[in-house]
Amino acid sequence: MSLSLTRSFSVVCAALFSATVTQADELDALFPIPAEVRTILDQRCVMCHGEEIDGEREIREDLIFSTDAEIRETLIDPYFMYELIRDDEMPQEAKLSFRLRRDAKMQERLDQLVADYEAKNEKAVLIKWLTTALKIEE
Repeated sequence: MSLSLTRSFSVVCAALFSATVTQADELDALFPIPAEVRTILDQRCVMCHGEEIDGEREIREDLIFSTDAEIRETLIDPYFMYELIRDDEMPQEAKLSFRLRRDAKMQERLDQLVADYEAKNEKAVLIKWLTTALKIEE
């Protein structure tokens, strides 16, 4: 390999490593998850992202929020999670998985989940956590 090609390769590798480290650092910034946030995740998010229902685990968008370790494994972009919450796409636009959509009790549970989220202003708690952890200026 020529010297300039070697340097170019080194720069590209360093940039990729730097991006990976930065992404890992951003994810690490979410932890430890505050108790009030963990409660919201458990009560609002886990139903679609990690709960076992009728013997089968619900995993939407390949995200699992059941434990901190599973969040670390499955959440790729915490900024995207922030945007979904900020833009009221989660849980307002939440949908049951295909296998549960015809279950009226599950739909009622999801509707109640969204109503409780709104009534308790839990969006503000999640946004505060994410903006603080990720150093986002609103």
